[in-house]
Parts: sequence; C-alpha cells; structure tokens
Amino acid sequence: MLSITETQFQQHWPQAIKQCLEAHDILQVIRDQGDGFIVLSTQDWRAIEETLYLNQFAGLVESIQQAHQEPLEQGIPLEELDW
Repeated sequence: MLSITETQFQQHWPQAIKQCLEAHDILQVIRDQGDGFIVLSTQDWRAIEETLYLNQFAGLVESIQQAHQEPLEQGIPLEELDW
C-alpha cells in the first residue's frame, strides 16, 4: 500500500488516481487531523468484497485449495455434473 499526505494528494491527485487505476495500487492518504482515507479502483474494491464474501463460508478456501491440487484427469467433466 502506498501512503501520501493529504497535501501531496491535493497537489498530485490526477497522478495518484492514475496509479491506483493502472497499477492496482491502494493509496492511503494520511491527514493531519481526523481519519485518513483510502483510494482504490472499483475493480479492486469489488475483488476485496468478493473475497470477504467468500471467506464467510467455512471450509471454502480449503476446498478450493484441494481442488487446485487435484489433477484435471481426476476431475468430473462439466457435462457429467448434476446442476
């Protein structure tokens, strides 16, 4: 995560936003008084939301990790799945 002061952000906000959008950097803006704030792209925020949502389901991460290690030959073909 990148960090800059509020003054730096005010002076260079177009470049800072471009950096967040193009490099997927998260920018922390530190203020002298009050809470600071975070700048990130909508795409990155949606990815964070999805991760938080999926982490609500116990065992899901472990299940995905196990499936990732399974050779494709041992998997079930899509046409055989009972949706």
